[in-house]
Formats: sequence, C-alpha cells, structure tokens
Amino acid sequence: MYLEGFNDWTTDSINIHHIDEPFYIEDLPLADNVYVLDNYLAPNLHRALDDYLSHCSWQKTNEVKGGDGSWNTPRGGLPNHQLWGASFIVGHDQRDGHYNGADGYPNHMARWLNRKLQTDFGFTWTKFQYAGANSQTHGQNGTCHSDCAAWDEWNISFLYYTNQFWNPNWGGKLRFYNNHVAGGILEYMDEYEIGSVDFKPNRLLMFDGRIQHGAEAPSEKAKYIDRRSIVIRGDECRLLNKEDRYANH
Repeated sequence: MYLEGFNDWTTDSINIHHIDEPFYIEDLPLADNVYVLDNYLAPNLHRALDDYLSHCSWQKTNEVKGGDGSWNTPRGGLPNHQLWGASFIVGHDQRDGHYNGADGYPNHMARWLNRKLQTDFGFTWTKFQYAGANSQTHGQNGTCHSDCAAWDEWNISFLYYTNQFWNPNWGGKLRFYNNHVAGGILEYMDEYEIGSVDFKPNRLLMFDGRIQHGAEAPSEKAKYIDRRSIVIRGDECRLLNKEDRYANH
C-alpha cells in the first residue's frame, strides 16, 4: 500500500549501532538510528522474564499502528498481521498500584523493565503508549508497520528478546523498511527493506518508532518454537539531561 503524502518525515536508510552498554540519550528524535545492545540483563533476570512470558495469557491479535499513525484495532487492524500478543500496560496507566495488564495477567515484570529502561537511558515518559509481548510461530510473519504517528518525533520504541536459546538458522529477523509503504506482507517487501537486525536472546533494540518495521517468523526448522519479544514504547518523553530545553517546548 503506497502512502501518498504520508508524512513530512522520511527515511530511506538507517544506521545500526551495536553498543556495549546503555547510555543517556543526548537528543531526539532518534531518526534513522537503531541501537542494539546484547546481554542487556543479567542471566537470572533474563530467565525470569522468559518464564514470565511462559505463563501469561496469549491472545491472537493484529493490534498495531498503521502507517498513517492511527490505531488499528483487532476489528480493523492491518491485514495479515496475526501474532500472539499479551498486553501489560496500556496508555498512561504506569502507576505501581495497577497490578494487572489489560488481560488480567500481573504486570509487575513489565513495570520493572519499563522503569529500568527509563533509568538506564536517561529519560521519563510524558506520553506513554504501550507495554506488552509478542509471540510468533512458523508462518506468522509480522506486517510492515510503524509504532507511532509521524508527528511524534520524541518517541522511543524498545524491543527485548526473551528466548533462552535461538539458533541463527531459525530466522526471526526484525526488518526495517522505508516509509513508502505500510501494511505490506513481509514476503513481498524486499525492495523496500533498508536494514535488519538478527533475533538473539537477551538482545535489546531501541529505535525511532516511526521507522516502518516487521518481525520475521521462525523458519520451518523451528516450526514448534516461538519467537518472543517484549515491546515497550511511548509517543513522547523528556530527556533527563535536556530539562531546560524540554520545559520550554
């Protein structure tokens, strides 16, 4: 689907940075930069998050944002975006006293990871959007989509990969696309791809949610294994080392 006049922000290339440790974000938007951090959590915390997802309530969903920046609901979502999903925190409801996610499953681990990301990267959400999880099995390729609207330039999207083990031959890459299309099925999107990041256990990704992207399903070699990720994102945030600038915005 071609998006004529989709937005004033375009990206035809990305820069993928492999970093050794978290850092305080210096400026926004992240624009065409994708940051990849391996071994983000200590092994016991990584196992705890994977176990957390093993016991949550998964539902079939295609609830993602389309290229026009509007929410696509399960009734009107992007075509062919059929993943397993679990919602933990929705909208502004980040308060510690709110113990259950949208499906009633305790969200304490998602709240902990959300706070850790803000501490490690030096920001605080001013317009939080979502924390949840995705699971894909063989044949469940994600659809090309964006996480936020074009005008949300102070957004951040995080993906954390919880699987304990993953063979590189099993696929599962996260693929990024230019913004000339949205809602496309990944099998037919090669000409629009501008980069990719391999799926790897205990890997964290941070990127501008306006970049079109989609997750590749596990290959037939892993047809009985699911690809799991935790999603945490917000439409707007304040950088802790830019308080004066943001206060005057």
